[in-house]
Amino acid sequence: NELVDNAEHLAALKKLAVEIGYDVPLYTVTGWNSAAGAKISVDEVVPVFGGYIEMPWDSSLEELPPSIHYFFNRMRNDSAIGTDLIAKTESDGWQLPYERYPFATCELGGGCENTHHRRAIIQPMDIYALSLVKLGCGNNLIGYYMYHGGTNKLGKLSTFNESRATGYPNDCPVLSYDFQAPISEYGEIRDHYRLLNMIHMFATDFGKMIAPMEAVDSAKSVDRYDTSSLRYGMRTDGESGFVFVNHHQRHKKLSDIEDVVIDTGEVRFPPISVKGEICFFMPFNMKLDDETLIYATAQPLCRIGNAYFFVEIPGIQAEYRFQNANFRPDSDGIIGYNGIKIVTLSFERAKYARKLSGKLYIGNGCDVYEYDGDITSAEPGDLSYDIWAENGFETKTVKKQFAQAAAVIEETDEPFAPPYNDELELGGERSRKWYRVEADGDQGFIEIDIPCDVAQLYADGELAADEYYYGVPWRIPAKMIYGKECYIVCSEMRDDFYREF
Repeated sequence: NELVDNAEHLAALKKLAVEIGYDVPLYTVTGWNSAAGAKISVDEVVPVFGGYIEMPWDSSLEELPPSIHYFFNRMRNDSAIGTDLIAKTESDGWQLPYERYPFATCELGGGCENTHHRRAIIQPMDIYALSLVKLGCGNNLIGYYMYHGGTNKLGKLSTFNESRATGYPNDCPVLSYDFQAPISEYGEIRDHYRLLNMIHMFATDFGKMIAPMEAVDSAKSVDRYDTSSLRYGMRTDGESGFVFVNHHQRHKKLSDIEDVVIDTGEVRFPPISVKGEICFFMPFNMKLDDETLIYATAQPLCRIGNAYFFVEIPGIQAEYRFQNANFRPDSDGIIGYNGIKIVTLSFERAKYARKLSGKLYIGNGCDVYEYDGDITSAEPGDLSYDIWAENGFETKTVKKQFAQAAAVIEETDEPFAPPYNDELELGGERSRKWYRVEADGDQGFIEIDIPCDVAQLYADGELAADEYYYGVPWRIPAKMIYGKECYIVCSEMRDDFYREF
């Protein structure tokens, strides 16, 4: 990871790994560096890439220019990643031969870490659009950093977080590595998890179809400051493929586009209007068993037997065109045609769709998963879900006992000298306030919304959690507090960091 300037050393590492028994199909290394790409053993490893919607390592306290990752340009190497650690130029003429490798990612930003001097608020569509655009640009290995947030350990002699004191260009929380990831530090599901899941379900069921397809740029390139042109690309094998459209740019409102007609050279789609913050892809000449779907103005999701499931794109009428038939779904969303079924799910409903043990489940406002042979949900309390049967959905409910804990938070005098005071005084000495917090149970989450610079939670005198305030309530598991003597200390906020709130 980020060992970018010594191909011979990478080759030696691989040789050692093989000698001790690591016989695997692919050996990967991070491929970013300067625009020339990392120096790697060309025939020994596959370079993998990434891209983020923010740059928390950047020294600036200003809003960044519009991200290039929301455009279809087939760019693999984001040389901005790791600019805190790697060289900006190559002087020896090295150029990574991108054309030799499939496009693979290991570090698409599933979220973004808040540093002391840059604090972003991640919107779900920020992350979904990033991943969807990269799929449209040819990405065949969908890898994230981070997908599930976590918590650093405390060392016996030091902390393990990045900090300026240890040579990094930024300070990160001592404990929290939540990253605003699809799954939070404490296991809560965020909306970008649900959005990304639609891409992952498609890749699982139709990956063999799309993987060999080449990425093709649109006829007109779009400048990063252009907010009125359609952003689109295509992946195709020359006859069939998928058209990708992105109508989301972080921090920018894109103009509505009325009655646009997309022509792939093989298929001409009907006029569509692209409005609001959406991104999507549509198939053309797609094989559904023995039938050919000439086009669909809906996004393919998955299949169960002879049933193909599609997602209705917000603001666009779902339409399915075959050689001798044209369909629009009725109220139940199910179409039968020559032995196959096409099922159209609303965008909101599709976010809760999951394939578990070969069956399709849709949580009714909850995120279902299978545990020890039973269907349950990530959320506490009763759950309801629909399961696909041969001719439609059947609804089932499950009762789960749950009692949301309540908390009392009261300002108090300083109870002790905080062991990790340095974090409370990043950027200089700051005033601080203390709060005693109690929970009457151990279920659910406690929300703390105290604007500050840094907040720390101490449970029985030990640092249990911390947070750089970024305008969103801090959610702490009640079980972290229940039955313990707990205090929260908050340091004074100053205008010394980039903020989005």
